[in-house]
Amino acid sequence: MNSIRVRHLAAVTLAGVLGSSMLLVAAEAPRQSGAHVHGMAHLNIAIAGAQVLVELTSPAATMVGFERAPRTQEERETLALARENLLAGDAMIRFSTRAACRLLNVELDTDLAAHGHDHDHHDGDERHADLHVSYRFECDQPAALDSAALGLFAGFPALERVLVQYVMDEGQGGAELTPGQPVVSFVPF
Repeated sequence: MNSIRVRHLAAVTLAGVLGSSMLLVAAEAPRQSGAHVHGMAHLNIAIAGAQVLVELTSPAATMVGFERAPRTQEERETLALARENLLAGDAMIRFSTRAACRLLNVELDTDLAAHGHDHDHHDGDERHADLHVSYRFECDQPAALDSAALGLFAGFPALERVLVQYVMDEGQGGAELTPGQPVVSFVPF
């Protein structure tokens, strides 16, 4: 619940900074549609002028193979590699090259590492942990921003589907992306 409040405050702050209420709407979407389904992630994209906010929510098991604090050295290394990959936001999501977008900020929120050396958990006591990542981009040519390609599938082989919702000045839309179809075109309806 605390994570939800922090994400809500961050979305409100970012919406105020960018001057667009649609960023708040997109930031709220993971909680509305974010069912915890292994193999699936939710990606929300809000485009306001030159600013782009992207929020990714996924079950931890989909991204790292477990949903609790890492117990072994191998699990700690897996989590560290996943964090490194997710923090390289421009490798995880690439916008149309003509738009000349650059990554400004990345925030990763997970409680997997909160008890990294705690080996006393029992499987029946574990809850289903999620990973939340927020990316903020700025585009030099926002009028050319017409699509995004996900590199997530290459870095996270357990990821089978990404449900995308996007909001932009012209409207909103959505798509279901897969490893065979990793590109969303922004054609609002």
